[in-house]
Amino acid sequence: MSARYGSEGLGAWVLDRVPALRASRRRGEPAEVDVRTGPTVSAVTLRAGLALVSVVAMVVAITMPGRVVPVEPAGLMLALALVPAALPRWPVTALVVLVVGLRVLLAEPASPLVLAALVLLLHVLLRLAAVAARTTWRTRVELAVLGDDLPAALVVQAGAQVLAVVAGVVAGTAGAAGWRGVGLVAVVALTGLVLARPVRPWWRGRSDAER
Repeated sequence: MSARYGSEGLGAWVLDRVPALRASRRRGEPAEVDVRTGPTVSAVTLRAGLALVSVVAMVVAITMPGRVVPVEPAGLMLALALVPAALPRWPVTALVVLVVGLRVLLAEPASPLVLAALVLLLHVLLRLAAVAARTTWRTRVELAVLGDDLPAALVVQAGAQVLAVVAGVVAGTAGAAGWRGVGLVAVVALTGLVLARPVRPWWRGRSDAER
């Protein structure tokens, strides 16, 4: 993508190809600047993906074996899952992770595949929420930003997956509740390690220069 400052559209196209028509730059006038970026996605697409991942994670948690979640609480849980996409700067994503974690602790032991899927979904949820919190509805985000520190994230995700599988295997043994709690805490802690600390926390507003 290329953005020109000082001229745009058809006029810029003509000026680039007919040097005689270019007006000389006045003293003190800033020079034209070409800004090039890689492939991008809109903030709307990013937040739609965030909402999808959040809802899927909540659905997996709701449908875990054990006591069935009543319709009203299930509806509230799904509504909560949509909030991070609409208000990514609010700390609602942490509440979604907490609700999913409580559901895992209160439900019957799930299979290792279900726990592994939840670990992956929550990991992606936290990463997307961290990026979405830095955007407005009109922002475009480079794909390279979404893949930033991907190798480190994959290493941590691999460790979290191992813990999730171990927690699922020992869930049916003695002291299962304690092992599940330890596994859940370890998974959340490892997932948090891959989140880049933002330059400006979510509770601080944007400066005038960024608006």
